[in-house]
Amino acid sequence: MQASATSCTSVSQSSRRRVRPHVATMLCLAALAIVTSHVAAAAGAPLRWEQWRSLPGVVDVGGPLSTGELVVAAGSHLFRLARDGTDSELAPAYARAPFTPPAGSEPYIAVASPEVAATACPFPRDSVFALRPAAPGSVVRIDPSGTVTTFARLPDAGGLNGIVFDTVGRFGHRLIVTGGVSGGHVAVVAIDCHGTATTLTRTAPQQEGGLAVAPTSFPRYGGDLIGPDELSGRVVATDPSGASAVIAESRAPAGGDTGVEAVAFVPPGFLAGGAAYAADRGTAGSPHPGTDTLLRLSAAALAGAGVHEGDMLLTTEASDRIVEIRCATDCAARTLGMGDPAAHGEGHLLMVADHPRPPPPAAVPITLGGDRNWVVVTIVVAAVAAGIGAASLALVRRRRREARR
Repeated sequence: MQASATSCTSVSQSSRRRVRPHVATMLCLAALAIVTSHVAAAAGAPLRWEQWRSLPGVVDVGGPLSTGELVVAAGSHLFRLARDGTDSELAPAYARAPFTPPAGSEPYIAVASPEVAATACPFPRDSVFALRPAAPGSVVRIDPSGTVTTFARLPDAGGLNGIVFDTVGRFGHRLIVTGGVSGGHVAVVAIDCHGTATTLTRTAPQQEGGLAVAPTSFPRYGGDLIGPDELSGRVVATDPSGASAVIAESRAPAGGDTGVEAVAFVPPGFLAGGAAYAADRGTAGSPHPGTDTLLRLSAAALAGAGVHEGDMLLTTEASDRIVEIRCATDCAARTLGMGDPAAHGEGHLLMVADHPRPPPPAAVPITLGGDRNWVVVTIVVAAVAAGIGAASLALVRRRRREARR
């Protein structure tokens, strides 16, 4: 930043005849401090997941419930998990036929939040919906009382591999399920509160794992289904018509049991206090055998890494690497940290704010992220310095004219 500091000095020198010649320098240095603070945060120490709670077979995490508890899928069971780490079984009947998931499968879950509980076709608050990736596949519902039923049968959706609620509304606040079908494609199915399923497409690009719906503030793809593809490392958006597009490259290692596994958006209020959670599943025989642990990362740590509310975050299957994606005219990726080298990420990336706020209106954010950090910094500093210098010169000329009168 040597050249930028020199610019501040030259601005001060051009303002010597002002009543307060130091003001220009102070303003310029303040602008430099704001911009360089972002760069310093981005260049900080890599983030590290905390191995928070040992849970054999943990494969996904959802919630929170209205009680503040999380819901964890582990083995053939579902658990409530309190903030202090204590757990209790959510629905014992879920672990018995005909509802129990097949051994070794990935029964990802979605929890009904207030956004889908207060609609024309409501999903009761705190209801839990779990994939049963059998042949044929189905979705199992666990109501708040613990009663377990088959909610929807999906014989044409292929191998079920993703589930998420549309909390934004572009899909009608329905439950969205994905499944792998022939030709390397993915079926996207929307299910209403009565269990009626509508297939939106059977030709979406490859994606699976921890899905999300983008907030309205996310540029160009607000309200779309966003899914990660571990094989290519790409991120895919699908709109309610079934049209899909690749919107970002994670720039993380890609491949089976390696690439991006989950996507989430930093929610409003999160950076004031909260935590992110991810499952690290024990997977025998994998190059990343996992630790059977629910991982946790504080909001303060993410804020210190320069993450903004509304940013997209990804985690990978190999080592639970954390990647930030920030989008404006295009999207830029930045790796923030990772878990244990042996970690094996599965399911959703869950971000819970201690005091959630309403989502912001749709807007196109300004980004300073990605590889262009220093280019943008230089432009901003130069613009600030030029503006202050021009204003100072105009003021000096004006006072000279007044002195001649």
